[in-house]
Amino acid sequence: MARSRYRIGLAGLVAAMLMGCGTTTVPNASPSEDELPATKVFADDTDPDLALLPVVESELLVQPFPGASEEKINAVYAAAGAAASKTLPEIGVTVLTTAEGATDEVAASLAESGLIEEIHRNYVFTAERVANDSLIADQTHLFFIDLPEAWDISTGDDAIVVGVVDSGIDESHPDLQDKILTGWNVYDESGDFGDEAGHGTQAAGVAAAASNNATGVAGVSWGSPIVAIRAADGTGRSTSRHLAAGILRAEEEGADVINVSFAPLWSNSIVQAAAERAQAQGSLVVISAGNGGRYRDADGFDAALFVGALVDDTRIAPFSDRGPFVDLVAPGTAIETTSLGGGYGPATGTSFAAPIVTGVAALMWSANPELRPTTIAQLLRDTSADLGNSGRDDTFGYGRVDAGAAVSAAAATVESRDDTPPRVRVLGPRSGSRQSRLFAARVSASDESGVADVVLSIDGAAFAVDTRAPYLFAVDPSAFGTGEHEITAVATDTNGNRSDAASVRVTFLTSRGSDPSGTVSFRSPRDGSIVQGDVTISADVASGDGLATIEWIIDGETVLTQAVSGTSSRVSYRWRSAAREDGAHTIVLRVISAEGDAFLGTLEVTSIR
Repeated sequence: MARSRYRIGLAGLVAAMLMGCGTTTVPNASPSEDELPATKVFADDTDPDLALLPVVESELLVQPFPGASEEKINAVYAAAGAAASKTLPEIGVTVLTTAEGATDEVAASLAESGLIEEIHRNYVFTAERVANDSLIADQTHLFFIDLPEAWDISTGDDAIVVGVVDSGIDESHPDLQDKILTGWNVYDESGDFGDEAGHGTQAAGVAAAASNNATGVAGVSWGSPIVAIRAADGTGRSTSRHLAAGILRAEEEGADVINVSFAPLWSNSIVQAAAERAQAQGSLVVISAGNGGRYRDADGFDAALFVGALVDDTRIAPFSDRGPFVDLVAPGTAIETTSLGGGYGPATGTSFAAPIVTGVAALMWSANPELRPTTIAQLLRDTSADLGNSGRDDTFGYGRVDAGAAVSAAAATVESRDDTPPRVRVLGPRSGSRQSRLFAARVSASDESGVADVVLSIDGAAFAVDTRAPYLFAVDPSAFGTGEHEITAVATDTNGNRSDAASVRVTFLTSRGSDPSGTVSFRSPRDGSIVQGDVTISADVASGDGLATIEWIIDGETVLTQAVSGTSSRVSYRWRSAAREDGAHTIVLRVISAEGDAFLGTLEVTSIR
């Protein structure tokens, strides 16, 4: 496919990177800047329009910190009363199934684990359309955007693919049946991408219906094939995770431009992550602005173009949402297009303004397949016809899409070759620091073309990958031996340029191996033993630097801190094992020497009542 050089293919790598260290996390004594940040819980609810949407009452979408142990993560899910049902590894999202109506309780439990970066509701969206009884016989929108001028340059190349993430497509329609390259149903995970709601068939016809065939209507980029991705049920209802999965699948199937005619998506973090992933792989996502007819105080996101609707060539449609997130406008009233059952008819809404822009972007790439997604988006803005107040405004964005000017500009643009690698730096932990519990490895990465991913390695072995800024990794020292370790970060940009490695050297203080600052030797009970009732845990601790304090930690919770002195001491703790659930428990004795160095010992036992 065109521009395959952008497609980096990290899905398998992400899945592999999120597996690994299977040991118990212990509380952090490292500096506060090395601590993992608090879990973001339902951050999207700060957008009042999203907060009012219905949600799937038995699902959560969670994003664990890259590097977090899969074994521990699954234990956290189970303890919270949830189970992983599906993953979107390209964007690090896990779909959790919960009891009906228990999502708030489960989210609160997950947030306490310290292993989850973000928790989201799975919002429900309905395909955007406006009722319209008007019938027209011609496609006036084609002339409003100067499309015949664009067609003089290109009518669409069969190497430039349009992805339609929607309710499916009527593959028997005479203007679509020969246009579908491939398809998939991410809603039901099947090959049946047929359209029951009709919305996807309408959107596909606007963007890329067959043309110059003496039949029906003309699609904007009628030479482009279509990837049909069904992401909705039979009524046209979809969810955050299905729309994100649809974008990712469309990109995977080779779509260059991906149309998503659902709203309100301007603040949806899950869809944003999918759009960013698609952009990094060389695809452009186009999203409808919404049909609420109101001003929305939202910024949208750079990885997608949001499109509002016009009544004709100059007037904003009364139903079109407005706000800082709007990039462009296009005709969206009585757009003649394909309909279910092989017919044709008018469709109204921002849902049908968006595929006009999608089709124009496909024409631009057909005229110049060397352009990057960000260049296509910028040319669309730069060549738009300014409407309303001079310059960009919250009603029309940058203006009405101008197909003729945009395709002409694309054909004349020479994309400069980008051989400049990203800039990368390890912000934390500090080189030379000591870490004894789960900590945050923070990486800064930037690139003019965009960062595709950051890979963190420990001692030369790939550990985890993050595709979203801020680049933040969860590192558990107890998965490694005591001693000095090298943490290295490498960033790759969207053109495949790799940065030089940025590294820090950090000492891990764990129970694995020995540490010159001190020793912990458990006397009783024995490691791996079965205990019952009240248990006396005893150990000998020693440090040539002198002893200062000890900390007893059971299953990650500090239960007692005591002062100690001298260079060696026998210490004990009376543990009421019956107060905890039957099963495996991890007991950690953490010691701070008089010089401030930390070392620890770990004991695994099984309790029964």
